[in-house]
Amino acid sequence: MAITLGIMALLILAEPSWSLTIATFNMEYFSISGPRGYSRSERSLLAQKIEASGAEIVALQEIEGDETMRTFVSEDLPGWSYGGNDTQGKQDLYFIWKTDKIRSIKTPRPRMVDERINWKGSIHKLFQRPPLEGTFEEITTGTTFSAINVHLQSLGTRGNENRLEAVATNNGIRQAQILSLGVLSEGHDDPLFILGDFNTTEPTPAPFPTLKLEEGHSYDDLQCTIDHIGYVNISPESNWKLKELETSIPERSRAGRQHPDHDMVILSMPSFPDGSDL
Repeated sequence: MAITLGIMALLILAEPSWSLTIATFNMEYFSISGPRGYSRSERSLLAQKIEASGAEIVALQEIEGDETMRTFVSEDLPGWSYGGNDTQGKQDLYFIWKTDKIRSIKTPRPRMVDERINWKGSIHKLFQRPPLEGTFEEITTGTTFSAINVHLQSLGTRGNENRLEAVATNNGIRQAQILSLGVLSEGHDDPLFILGDFNTTEPTPAPFPTLKLEEGHSYDDLQCTIDHIGYVNISPESNWKLKELETSIPERSRAGRQHPDHDMVILSMPSFPDGSDL
């Protein structure tokens, strides 16, 4: 009996702890139509990059709606599923996930759609691109987690006569967005990831910790990293690894700039055999 109990104890210790690889990728106006639509070979190349990343779930930004995602997933990413917010625009947010690894528990949905901000006497939408929130299950262990996909206020000042004022407005609204994400995260008691294009190298004053690349850049044109992965209700372990994966397409990258203009940022969280932090 003692021997049997001992074997059972060893089996319990050998049970794998929760493991996940999650990523974010701004695909730069990803579309299958129009003069700048991605060709089948270009889509195939990006699909190969996504597969090579090892990610099981990816937050995507700048997608042209459901038709684009339906075609991309069905033709180029078999074994994946998707969910997002089709606004009839060109900068929609989506999640994609490997169906043998991840199950969708709550369909991804936009949040804080109607939130407004008063900036110097003018009322603005707080989010031109509302955050996309979903809840998922890691199938092997049955562990659930949530993720919020974000594309925050732009850095751009094109068309503004007073560029300094435009920069101040962008920075102010972006900081308000980040604080609002902190409020949204307070409604969670499950592991939560807040990830995407933050449009800033330092996502302050984020009330949640964020991970930043130590090597390389997620936005090579400006040699900086503006794509981040934040986390709530989960503690980093020593084997967590953050890396970037080059995703530019040579045929689309001209005049000294890359296209897509962002690289993938990937967070790998492998499990230790006994679930401990070695």
